Amino acid sequence: MTAENLLLITIDALRHDALGCVGSTYASTPNLDALARDGVLFEQAIANGPRTQSSFPSIMSSLYPLVAGERRRLPRDAATLAEVVSRAGLATAGLNPSNPFLTRETGYQRGFGLFIDFWDAHDRTGLADRRKGPARLKSTIHDAIGRRSLGLLMLLQAALLEEGGQYLTGRLVADQALSWLSARRGRFFLWLHLMDAHYPYQPLPAQRSPRDRAAYLLGAASLLAGRPRPAIAQLGRLYGRRVELVDDILGEVIRGLDRLGLSGSTTVVVTSDHGEQIGERGRWAHGPDLHDELIRVPLILRGPGLDPGRRIDHQVELLGLGPTLLELAGIEEPASFLGTSFAGLARTGRGAGSPVVFSEAMHSGGRQSRSGATDRFTVTSCRGEGWKYILDSEVGAEELYDLASDPGELRNLAGLEPATSSRFRRLVEDHRARCAGLASSFEAADEPGTERDDAEMRRRLASLGYL
Repeated sequence: MTAENLLLITIDALRHDALGCVGSTYASTPNLDALARDGVLFEQAIANGPRTQSSFPSIMSSLYPLVAGERRRLPRDAATLAEVVSRAGLATAGLNPSNPFLTRETGYQRGFGLFIDFWDAHDRTGLADRRKGPARLKSTIHDAIGRRSLGLLMLLQAALLEEGGQYLTGRLVADQALSWLSARRGRFFLWLHLMDAHYPYQPLPAQRSPRDRAAYLLGAASLLAGRPRPAIAQLGRLYGRRVELVDDILGEVIRGLDRLGLSGSTTVVVTSDHGEQIGERGRWAHGPDLHDELIRVPLILRGPGLDPGRRIDHQVELLGLGPTLLELAGIEEPASFLGTSFAGLARTGRGAGSPVVFSEAMHSGGRQSRSGATDRFTVTSCRGEGWKYILDSEVGAEELYDLASDPGELRNLAGLEPATSSRFRRLVEDHRARCAGLASSFEAADEPGTERDDAEMRRRLASLGYL
């Protein structure tokens, strides 16, 4: 059975284990759980990058990060999912008013008839340059702290009563989506990107209870003081509150789809571009690490031809999501897509999934690498055969984990399993060589995208701890 319509919902920074249906200790997610009961839940879905700018080329163009190039525009010669379905006659809309990496500047508008991005919702004329006096000083201090300490930045935000103001609420995205759907006739592809679970976890207007404010202050102070256990407890709870908000918004969208009579003809996909670190290895939010708390993500598909209640433990990668959606919609995939469809696995529960999955992270967005240089290193992981191998190309460091006995990736076996490490290292080196060849085959974009010196862009990224 072919899906008439496609609805893709990406929830930024949503951990795999944040869903109630997989035993979340962070949040209650009745709407996500209901979607999983009505559809197919992939329990080993792996993102090909640990951050938005490295993961989304795989989601929207089925390209590895090393091929697309982190922090650059999508290659012009590589088709996007929206372009393919648009050529097949589907109406298209992409709604992302809050993430500054997924914009027209980076090529994500291609193929969308309606596209709302970060700069449509935020003034891009250089607010930092227009601020005067105390406001200018506050902005300068805020940016400087954002580049150095998440804990101190959180304390500053709490002191200034800036609860949750960086991102537009997903409720606005949901309203815009349902308005667009209500006016549609014929087949459609709709993409929504929600940022409500993203760091920082300040209490939002609907969550400004004294308990939440106290938790935010205590978590920030504990993080700054180097006390991980209280920080994990408090920030984990606040992260869960954000996840619950996203779950509510998702419920609004699904109920709207039902009211419009579109549920029976629409394949709904919910996933995340990456997970989130909440104290693992002493790290927070997300960065260029490739452990499972960052690259193992939720993935739920519900729609025509998909049996409800199926849970699939075979490993799949987000690189194959585009090919999968096209197959479910009966649309031929372009030659530039690198992923393999797992539509058959979703429909029948039978198949091998992805035997190995490569994930990649390049420079850290302005932070220093392990050797002290800035924006220089590349880290690649290979996940398969029950193992996880990570190679840091700058210093040659290797990590090897037995995922069956050590799912938290706490015991590095690289020195104890030299034959296995050597085998995986060859796989990674061959993969990198292939990616280098593929990258050179795509026409380079003229515009440097988010690498250019845009004062307002850099101000906003610094306020979120990205720079």
